[in-house]
Amino acid sequence: MVQDPGVTTSTPTAAPRRGRPRDDRLDAAIVAAAVAEVGAKGWGGATIEGIAARAGVGRASIYRRWGSKYELFHYAAVSITQPSEGVDTGSFVDDLFVALLPIADMLTQPELAALLPSLLAEATNDEAVRSTVHTFAGRCRQQAIDAVERARARGDVAESTDADALVDMLAGGLVYRRLLLGEVADATAVRALIRQALGE
Repeated sequence: MVQDPGVTTSTPTAAPRRGRPRDDRLDAAIVAAAVAEVGAKGWGGATIEGIAARAGVGRASIYRRWGSKYELFHYAAVSITQPSEGVDTGSFVDDLFVALLPIADMLTQPELAALLPSLLAEATNDEAVRSTVHTFAGRCRQQAIDAVERARARGDVAESTDADALVDMLAGGLVYRRLLLGEVADATAVRALIRQALGE
């Protein structure tokens, strides 16, 4: 996992579950198996049966938790992307770093890096998959956009700064380096990318 000692992040508290308490470790094992299954076989080739076999559980264990492959991956998208809530360091660079670090962290994991091309390809034709991809990327992206808006309010960046374009350029740079160039961005590289984009 990519870490930076200069910034402290927090993990969102999971929403309360109804009924019998679930085993968080089993949930995590199923999510990991689902990511590995799609990364290996693509979205169309991945099945609940294959995910269950990878996780070492029965199909019923999955269907008790999620009604379909779509529901499982929506849950996975939320659980994998855990941006720090409400972080305002007072520094534009640090705020962007906190928002973008989870993206870099995810891309250091081979299973997730293998999963993304399949999901992106499927998302062009499948609304449910597209929604999952938006969930996957949207949380960290929104936190970065919020950081730009705070910086505008403080006068740290020009009022004309396009938050969406800046954030997409930064996040896109991380994805491009990982998926096309095979390079992993550590914390130092993430900071360097941010400073270069800001012209510092």
